[in-house]
Amino acid sequence: MKRVRNYLWELFHIFFRHYNFPCDLGLLRIGVPDQNSPVFLSGNYTLVVQRLLRVLKKTGIDCYLLVANSRGSNVWCATGMNEYSEHDIVDAINVADLQNVVKHRKLIAPPYAAPGVDLRWIKAQTGFNVKWGPTHLNDLPRYIANGFKRTNDMLQAQFGFQDRLEQALSTALAYCLTISIGLLIWPRYVLPLMGLIYLVYLYSFCFWNFFPTEHHWRRTLVIAASLSLLLAAFGLWRGWTGRDFLIWNAFLVAVVALYAMDACGSSTLYKATVSHWLKKGDYQSLFDPVIDPELCTNCNQCVLVCPRDVFAAKREGVKKVVAVKPLDCIECMACVKQCYDDAIFNRSGKYKGDVKSIPNIDYLMTRDWSHLKDEDRWINHPTVLRNGLPMLRPSLLEAQLPATEVNQ
Repeated sequence: MKRVRNYLWELFHIFFRHYNFPCDLGLLRIGVPDQNSPVFLSGNYTLVVQRLLRVLKKTGIDCYLLVANSRGSNVWCATGMNEYSEHDIVDAINVADLQNVVKHRKLIAPPYAAPGVDLRWIKAQTGFNVKWGPTHLNDLPRYIANGFKRTNDMLQAQFGFQDRLEQALSTALAYCLTISIGLLIWPRYVLPLMGLIYLVYLYSFCFWNFFPTEHHWRRTLVIAASLSLLLAAFGLWRGWTGRDFLIWNAFLVAVVALYAMDACGSSTLYKATVSHWLKKGDYQSLFDPVIDPELCTNCNQCVLVCPRDVFAAKREGVKKVVAVKPLDCIECMACVKQCYDDAIFNRSGKYKGDVKSIPNIDYLMTRDWSHLKDEDRWINHPTVLRNGLPMLRPSLLEAQLPATEVNQ
């Protein structure tokens, strides 16, 4: 019976994951931790906290989980809205009296908190250093087994089948609840429309990897065309009239368009504006990062927090970081938040503007970058992985730099 209750609890929170469900704050103990045990950090989104506890328990590790206030939302959304910041983490540390619970001064935090957390302020206020763990909680066992070190794949933004399925179920439910009032007036249409919404979202998200990338709306068109054929076959079986075909195809096109506009920001892989999608037919982020080598101090924080390997370190020659894959950027703004030297500029001068945790974001995104046009030479240059981080190939680097720089 307990297993059934747990299953139903999980299912409820999956369907309603678009809504905030806060859990209690504080320091949780997994196993029998002592003063030397690691401390993991999370927000207080109930579903994630319960999954974290389950994963950590399965590893058999004795540790702590510090639950800070994210207003019942997932960490990524909360940090973007400035609802999960260094202040919440410092409050959690102080309330839990963590300084006297453990001897070390290290917290393992989810990288999706990077767009909204000032690590230096936490260090100054509490003495604790924040170390970024794996992006996806399913990688925690492997991260722990690897001596609390990330491999490159643990840094990457992930959108696996389970993530996509849950996204489809919860998003479709949110829209169905929105139109549910129509059941009182047009039940003949509204109830089937709810089924159509679920069909579109489940089909689009579950078969995500089989569709082409969105370029000139081709992903959207493939989804619409294939579902239109399926709907036509269903209509023939049901003996629809021509009027029925027109009505339900109109509904289908509207729902597919809704899904396509949702996809501008409903996954961990893309972030674009709806207006950009309407004009260009793709999900390319507006933010186009480039690094000023004069301002860069080679702290590598942008490399450490980027979930798409947009940046690469230059170890030989001039030790600066460069942007090698700016077109892969998903505009999470973690790099901008973590760059205390304001060395990251924006080639496009445009940005989506849904990250509220960077006070001077408008200034940073619209600065003149014309003095950095020479930095375009690093775009698409091959990289190698060292200690899990992308770096430019040394031979390539030496070929690009003047001899005086190579020999420094």
